[in-house]
Amino acid sequence: MVLVLVALASSLVYLSVARSLGGHEEKVFGRELVSLTKRARRMAIEHGVASALLISSEERRCWVRGETAAVEVPETMLIEGEDVAQVEEGVYGIAFYPDGSSSGGTLSFSVGGQVVYAFRTDPITGIISVSKKES
Repeated sequence: MVLVLVALASSLVYLSVARSLGGHEEKVFGRELVSLTKRARRMAIEHGVASALLISSEERRCWVRGETAAVEVPETMLIEGEDVAQVEEGVYGIAFYPDGSSSGGTLSFSVGGQVVYAFRTDPITGIISVSKKES
């Protein structure tokens, strides 16, 4: 009887830990993308040349124009943009300018229809504000 209770308790702990880790990859991705976006803004201001955060829907990756490092979009994640420009076929972006302004836009990241992360880039100031974080 005691062994059955220990086994049952162990399985509940396992389920609880697994549930808390669910979506971790997507939340980390959201933070990494915000970081990339801030880097694109900082580069434009520091170098005095326009920069951009780019997102390829076909390749499922995000990067800053002119850099080789990229962040892979998790397979389970859907990215939706509002007021985000299409740079070329299948590639979308938010541009940042030397005066700190940007083309603006809102990006939302969802898994299974539930938004796990979202942020907005102000077109006048270029400041990135997170509107939904992980709980």
